[in-house]
Amino acid sequence: MTHSFFPSCQPLLDSDPPIDSGSGLPIPPAGHEHRDGTADDSFSGGMDSAMRKHAADSTEQEQPPRYMFARVSVFLIMLMWVISGFFKIKDMSTFVDIVETHEVLPEKYENLLWWVGPGELVMGLLLVFVMGSELRKPFGKLVLLVSMAGILGFTYYISLVDPVVLQESGCGCLSDYRIASGIENGERFIDYAKNTILLILHVVALLGPAMVDSRRKHGG
Repeated sequence: MTHSFFPSCQPLLDSDPPIDSGSGLPIPPAGHEHRDGTADDSFSGGMDSAMRKHAADSTEQEQPPRYMFARVSVFLIMLMWVISGFFKIKDMSTFVDIVETHEVLPEKYENLLWWVGPGELVMGLLLVFVMGSELRKPFGKLVLLVSMAGILGFTYYISLVDPVVLQESGCGCLSDYRIASGIENGERFIDYAKNTILLILHVVALLGPAMVDSRRKHGG
């Protein structure tokens, strides 16, 4: 049997790295040792650091945006519907009497007033889902548009009520509870200001996520 079957007996080539006589291991090439003779692993350490940084950056970029401003806006809108609906259900007869005092709705529609409070609670419940997982989906946008239409409809209704009657009876938003402003036509101004803020919140909830996505897409 020839010596080629025994690796330890094979002749060394000029291209092979030198062997340490003590350990029997290849000696690292020049330029990869520290002054004290220890192996220099700065290159491999630098590669590991760069790969870890790249992986962290990729993970950060892949994280979906949270749309915090839009979600806070949806939460405030939801809170408005829930509180308003709760007060109406708590004293439904008073709410119906207030709306009848306004003399805006025809009598044939007055029976529908009993469903306003429960409808507002349902709207608040739907907005909980919108705030959670439906914000960017068509269902979430549809719920926000219906909510926005409700605010616009109520604003138009308030504009039809006689100012003197509205000041005396209130809008009925929270049944018979209302804020005493102490100024002439204060009830109407308060309702308009509140509805304007709510409409702005709807715009933020509807357009805010699209603006965030556009900024992320363009690397902003």
